[in-house]
Amino acid sequence: CDLPEFCTGQSAECPTDSFQRNGHPCQNNQGYCYNGKCPIMTNQCIGLMGPGVKVSPDRCFKLNQKQRLKKTLNKSKGCGFCREENGAKIPCAAKDVKCGKLYCQKGKSTCICQNLPFDRAMVEPGTK
Repeated sequence: CDLPEFCTGQSAECPTDSFQRNGHPCQNNQGYCYNGKCPIMTNQCIGLMGPGVKVSPDRCFKLNQKQRLKKTLNKSKGCGFCREENGAKIPCAAKDVKCGKLYCQKGKSTCICQNLPFDRAMVEPGTK
């Protein structure tokens, strides 16, 4: 998605950085270009949990439509959601379930709900 720049030798200045347009298919149609990057869920899962991880099955992402609560240390925390507004977790519309909480699978464990003090497990903007 980040296009190469070529120096002509005519100037000491570097050419301007250029990118494929947002929405252009990338990574063998696994993703779409977004601001010069090609975000895909698999790479985000690997970045969060290390090698040998893959994206959980679609059924896990349906949890993002519900305001499911998980009791942790006497606090209720929402597992599936699309975004937060004023501290409230907002469920996803059916068409947006893969825009919210990211579910990764390592080994036989699927649909794992992890809540961190800062949530790095949200699907990154622009991810297909």
